[in-house]
Amino acid sequence: MGLSDPKDAGFAADWFGKLLLLRTSTAASDQSPGLTDADINFLTLGKPATWNPAAGGLNLPETRIQVANLLASGAFSDTERFIPAIYAASSPDYRISGVGDDLLKRSSVSLEDRNLVQRLFEAHSLLPPPYRIRILGVLSKSEIATTFTDEILAAFRRNATRQSEAADAMQVDGQPPASKPSGLEVNKLHRALFEFINWVARIGPSKTDYNKIGPPLVDLLGDFVAAQGWPKPARLSLDESALRARAYETIGILSKGSSMSDKERMSLAGWLFRSLTEDPTPDVVVNIDGALSSLASLFKPPHDFVVNAQLQSILLTYMTLKDNEGGVVRSARHAVTKWANNCLLFSDVHARWIDILAIAGRPNERSDVVEEGQRGLDPWTYYANDDKSRTLPDWNELVHMFFREAIMPRNAPAPSAQGQGMEVDDSGVFVNFPAESLPAFPVAVDYCRRILFLTALQDFHIEPGWEQRLGALVESDLATRHAIRRYLSSSASQEHALFHLLRAAFEGMIKEEARIAEPCARAFVDIASLSPSATLEPLASRAVELLPLVKSNRKELRILGSRAFGILAAHPSNSSEAVAGFRETLIGVTKSLTTAVGSELNAIEGAFLALAHLLSRRIYYSPTSAGSLTADLSRLLPPLSSVTSATTSTQEALFGAYSQLWTAGVQIVPGTTDDTEDLSGRISEMFIDPLVQQAKRGNEKAITALGRLAISLPATEPVDATTTKDILSSILEKLYALHEIKQAEVHFAVGEAITAAVACWDAEVVQLTLDVQSEGTSYQTPKRSGRLTAVLEKLLADCKATKPSLLKASGIWLFCAIQHCSHLPEIQSRLRQCQAAFMRLLSARDELVQETASRGLALVYEKGDAELKGELVRDLVSAFTGTGPQLKVDQKTELFDAGALPTGDGKSITSYKDIVNLANEIGDPSLVYKFMSLATNAATWSTRSAFGRFGLSNILSESEVDPKLYPKLYRYRFDPNPNVQRSMNDIWKALVKDPNAVLETHFDSIMQDLLKSILGKEWRVREASCAAISDLISGRPFQTYGRYYKDIWAAGLKVLDDVKATVRNAAFHLCIALSTTLVRQLEESGSTATSKAMMDEALPFLLSDKGIESSVAEVKIFATITVMKIAKSGGDALKPYIPTMIPHLLGLLSTIEPEAINYHYQRAGEDNRERIDKLRSAMVSRSPIAEAIDNCLRSVDDAVMADLAPKLQEAIKSALGMPTKLGCARVLTALATRHALSFAPYSPTFLTLLETQTLDRNDEVSQAYARAAAYVLRAVPTPDAKACFAARLTALYLAAEDDGRRQKTADTLLALAKISPDHFSALEAALLPLAFLAMHDADEYVARAGREVWDAHAGASGRAAVRHLREIAALARRALDTPLWALRHAGALAAAAAVEAVVAVGEAAGRVDADALAVVEGGLWEGNGGEMAGRLAAVVVREAKRNNEAYRPHAFRCLWRVAAVRPDLEMVAEIAEIVAPYLVVEEEEGDAMEVDSDEPKGSKGRGGGLDLKSRTVWAAVEAVVKGYNRPRMRQSPAAVLREVVLALESAAGSQGKGLHAQSPCVSRPEFAAIRRTFWYECVREVLEDAVSEAAVADTVGTRGEDGREVVMWFLRTLDLEADDLGTEEQRLGRAKALKATLRLGKSLAGLAEDGEWKAELRDVVEKALARERSLDVQKAWRECLELLK
Repeated sequence: MGLSDPKDAGFAADWFGKLLLLRTSTAASDQSPGLTDADINFLTLGKPATWNPAAGGLNLPETRIQVANLLASGAFSDTERFIPAIYAASSPDYRISGVGDDLLKRSSVSLEDRNLVQRLFEAHSLLPPPYRIRILGVLSKSEIATTFTDEILAAFRRNATRQSEAADAMQVDGQPPASKPSGLEVNKLHRALFEFINWVARIGPSKTDYNKIGPPLVDLLGDFVAAQGWPKPARLSLDESALRARAYETIGILSKGSSMSDKERMSLAGWLFRSLTEDPTPDVVVNIDGALSSLASLFKPPHDFVVNAQLQSILLTYMTLKDNEGGVVRSARHAVTKWANNCLLFSDVHARWIDILAIAGRPNERSDVVEEGQRGLDPWTYYANDDKSRTLPDWNELVHMFFREAIMPRNAPAPSAQGQGMEVDDSGVFVNFPAESLPAFPVAVDYCRRILFLTALQDFHIEPGWEQRLGALVESDLATRHAIRRYLSSSASQEHALFHLLRAAFEGMIKEEARIAEPCARAFVDIASLSPSATLEPLASRAVELLPLVKSNRKELRILGSRAFGILAAHPSNSSEAVAGFRETLIGVTKSLTTAVGSELNAIEGAFLALAHLLSRRIYYSPTSAGSLTADLSRLLPPLSSVTSATTSTQEALFGAYSQLWTAGVQIVPGTTDDTEDLSGRISEMFIDPLVQQAKRGNEKAITALGRLAISLPATEPVDATTTKDILSSILEKLYALHEIKQAEVHFAVGEAITAAVACWDAEVVQLTLDVQSEGTSYQTPKRSGRLTAVLEKLLADCKATKPSLLKASGIWLFCAIQHCSHLPEIQSRLRQCQAAFMRLLSARDELVQETASRGLALVYEKGDAELKGELVRDLVSAFTGTGPQLKVDQKTELFDAGALPTGDGKSITSYKDIVNLANEIGDPSLVYKFMSLATNAATWSTRSAFGRFGLSNILSESEVDPKLYPKLYRYRFDPNPNVQRSMNDIWKALVKDPNAVLETHFDSIMQDLLKSILGKEWRVREASCAAISDLISGRPFQTYGRYYKDIWAAGLKVLDDVKATVRNAAFHLCIALSTTLVRQLEESGSTATSKAMMDEALPFLLSDKGIESSVAEVKIFATITVMKIAKSGGDALKPYIPTMIPHLLGLLSTIEPEAINYHYQRAGEDNRERIDKLRSAMVSRSPIAEAIDNCLRSVDDAVMADLAPKLQEAIKSALGMPTKLGCARVLTALATRHALSFAPYSPTFLTLLETQTLDRNDEVSQAYARAAAYVLRAVPTPDAKACFAARLTALYLAAEDDGRRQKTADTLLALAKISPDHFSALEAALLPLAFLAMHDADEYVARAGREVWDAHAGASGRAAVRHLREIAALARRALDTPLWALRHAGALAAAAAVEAVVAVGEAAGRVDADALAVVEGGLWEGNGGEMAGRLAAVVVREAKRNNEAYRPHAFRCLWRVAAVRPDLEMVAEIAEIVAPYLVVEEEEGDAMEVDSDEPKGSKGRGGGLDLKSRTVWAAVEAVVKGYNRPRMRQSPAAVLREVVLALESAAGSQGKGLHAQSPCVSRPEFAAIRRTFWYECVREVLEDAVSEAAVADTVGTRGEDGREVVMWFLRTLDLEADDLGTEEQRLGRAKALKATLRLGKSLAGLAEDGEWKAELRDVVEKALARERSLDVQKAWRECLELLK
């Protein structure tokens, strides 16, 4: 354009953009937004008619289109045309907007240019909505645009208004502007605006002072929502609803990054909560909830008092909002609960109240609300991912707020008793729990209980599962209970809150609803059992209210009610008379035991339990005042022997009742006697035997009762403690006998019973029974020291037993004894023995026994002194690092689990006796040692699996670690046994506080140990070592383990072929780790010394027969993947290895192919094989191996090529598999195209090699090599090599022995023409004639390929053939000289086509090039034309004399055809002589129609439907009639015709030498079918030829009788007198033949003057015309009549 100065181009582009904004209206400038008056004057030249076509002005729309196209040209840069492109893209004319859109898509303008963004904002402020929409879309991609605070606010105010924008209305040229934007346009504008504002909200906080724009935008968005109607919008369309949702979402994003005042935050929170509850638009729920979640980030606790109070008020308001209250349409309870958990401290009581309401404050609450409430109450989940203060709520405050005062939002009216739906009693504990929220009451009570216990237990660690652990400690840990009891008794100020909590639990417990009563009862019992007596005193008088609970039909409620009743009713504040009254009441309930059923029986069971708890707790409270209450219990309580037939529930109730009484020291034996034996008998009969009966069934309550029975027995223990005749001994024997029970849980009950029986109240398990504040200990039976000692000795002895059931039971019982009596001197003195016993149990296969032993060892360690702890640690380390435990066995020792070693007859080897028997049967004593070795190994690993799993790691962690332990421990972490692995990981975590430091310090010792162990004898050790080495080197720099790298590869290589599959797998993963580190090193460091050193070690292995050439599939795949990774990341470091890698990878293409493909390929048909080949070819192209080869080729240079070329040649020569051959072709293609300069010196050699490779028997391979040859040809530097290849290609074609080879040569030719057209053109003289010859090949595939090449390089004209005529003729001659018929045929056709091309070109030019024809003739034939004619005649005569009947008709036709084209041949006489034997037709009945012809039925071919004999006769007739010399016909038509007729008559056997004009041979009846089918057409052709030649012939001597006779002969053969002559076509042919005959007669015979002859013929023709129905035939007959006039 001549705009040399960039400012000129910018100036022009700017005005072009303004022209796009110009409107045709002549009004003021406001009619063209964005343009000033000066702009308009400039663009209109100050003349209104400038853009008025009617007034001779310009056409503005068309001019805009031209301007847009000019802007899209290269005259302007992207920066110069960016603003105009926006104007164009916003145009209402699609022809302009399309150009603008394309410009914007292809623009490379940076949107971070401040000046550009400023211009965009300025344009936005002036332009109508369509332009603003486009500009906002552009600004939504610019980060710097978010810093234009004032412009953003102005843009929002301008676009968010809902007033009409008449001034902004677009005007279509020639049309008045619309009054305002359409609704669709406004919606698009708003969407674009909100996209931009959302962009600002997300990007803005990091770019500018967000507080300047965040709060104002929040207000503006709120105004936008309010304009739609708030909280309930007016009727909105779908687009408006979407905008409303987007507004809420953007408010949330903006608020998250803004700094707001407390008032603004609160106002916005209240506004959003109200929107959530009252906005009925369904699409906004998610967006409002998201906005609330974003806003919550501004309310991180703690807050000041005012903010905290306001926030609590808002949350409580919407948490307690009724669904049908006011305009509420949905609940906000989930959002409120989430806010309470995130925005208020965990210690905030109001927040916890909201969580309680979320869990159970409303029936059928959504699960997400319940889950959020549970999260808020759980200190672990609450603090899991938060660093907020972990202060627990004050349980005193919780109790006060939940159960004493109404909780309501600030400024809410106080609730009245009416209409509240609350169940309010005098206690007022339900003040916050109306009827619908009553299920929340037990939740509140239980939460207060948990917080109370957590507060009391300051050292309790909160972690996952803490609730279950806390419950277990409170129930079964004496120290925990003492700690809580001390806490509750330590301060009088807590008694008030504790009482109210107990009172609330009590009130809930006496509710009729079980879902309320049961959790409250449980909480009451837990708290009351640890509370001071003084706190319980106000509730003691209300114990009678618990009697309905005692009589409940729910078993759990009866138990809890009985415990609570015992705690309250037996309280010292209740008088003895009151307690006696309770006693009598309960006894009265139990009197109908024998007859009660159903609920009455349930009440009796509860009464027994309550009575036992009442009396036992009265004893605990005041031992001195309970004597009278227990005096006659033997009369009131039934002996157990009397209820053996009762229900299990009843029996268990009595077991529990007796256990409570016996624990309190109450002896219940009917009658009184001093006879010890009699007493023992009665106790055994009434109690022991029934209990034992149930104990053998695994009834834990019966077992517990047996142990408690021993507590109540009188002290009859002898001094020596050896007697076995007393009751205690009997009880212990019964308990010992329970070792056969299989349930492990039962044995813990047995162990506790044994401990209780001998240690009595000195055992912690008995002390746990005490759940009231006792005033004395007179009721407590002291330990029986001798019995305890005897029990310990027996248990220690039984721990050495070989019987599995006794061993397991003894271990558990010993653990129980130590657990509950570890403080007793009898236990302390035997801790060393206990340790030894537990060490032996570690090798047990039963995990429960292992756990028991582990926990026992931990317990022994905890209770022992320093010396004992040291010995224990040494024993553990010895067991850990030693050779394993020694097994001591007898014949019954169980060495293997049942079924582990089956014998095949349904049995299996389990014991030592089985091993010995098997060895004797086989006669191989060594089997005993082998099996014992197996058993010892199993024991070793069982021992090690116990480490860490059950607490032994704690013992080791407290001792000083021997450095020698680290290698062993590290390896054991990867042991294949999951139990051992898990245990070792636990120990490692316990011992090693800083793993990285330990591994760095002891790396050498660990690695050396692993390299030694990886070749060890045990497969476990080898497998573990592989995994350990892999983990050890992972992520570490190569320098750390570089000196071990070769050893690691060597070891990995050895173990990779291990006999055990799991070891091989571990070694495989180790090798993967090694390869990963190598690849990472290559990626990070490139060709450094480190990477080269690593590759020197790795690649030879990977490329060896142990790698990608391995017979192991897994190894091969691993090595292949690794090599591919190295190829991808190697870069220049790969160069020395490329010549070796590429041949290996090429071979791998075939060897890695699935064998199934070859299997199916061998059994598939030819068509299926072709499809399989195409699939295989596609697989090779997409193969990762092919990609790896390409990666290697990227680094090829001259030096690499020098080494690669000979190896690649060898690979091509030796390739066997199809994929490898295809890969070789791809490599050659890549080298020729990507590395042409480096490849050029070697390309002639490869081109020569490809000459034979292109003939591969597989089509896909040959085609691939053909394409490769075309590419290689490009790189060949010398023309001689190219010419040699072309000549060789021609030679291959001519030497082809079958069609397949010619096809492959044609593929190569086609590939050269397509892929290297320039080089093909250079070799055109050699290759184009070959294509010409190929296109005439008899094989369709070859001909098609040749045609495609010829069309591509020669075109449709024949000039190329004329240009290369000499080469084509020479090539055709070579083809004719070959012995292969197909090539000779192709050569002949090519020569003919060349002649036709010469003739066609000559005709187009007006002159046939005789020299060119001579060239063809000279090229094809040696000698003169006469010799050629003679040879040709000899060939056709020879062929015509052959005896093949089917071939003979075709040979006869060749006779006359040769005579027709050769002017120097006179063949009529010779033809007549040849065909004479076949001109005899035997007359048969019917037509001589073909019965079994090879032509289709109804065919109109040359056979005409005749049989073979008739076709032969006709071929003979036709050969004679058409075998005349054409030049002579031009000179003497009549003479030639006479000669032909005479020859035909002579050959047909006619007598005499005349023409027989009256009875021609052809008119005989046997020739009828031939005449109708062929003769008429033949006559027409011959006579028309004679008539046309007669016009120029010398007619002197030709008129006269000879001509007349010839004409008459032909007339007699036309069946003029016949009535029916076949088909219409045949009749038409006869008429035309007559016409040709008449013309001949008039021309040659002078018959035109013979009136008589004409009249006779006219009569015949008229009759035929009268008979004819066909219009075409009638027309022909009329033409004949015209000639006869």
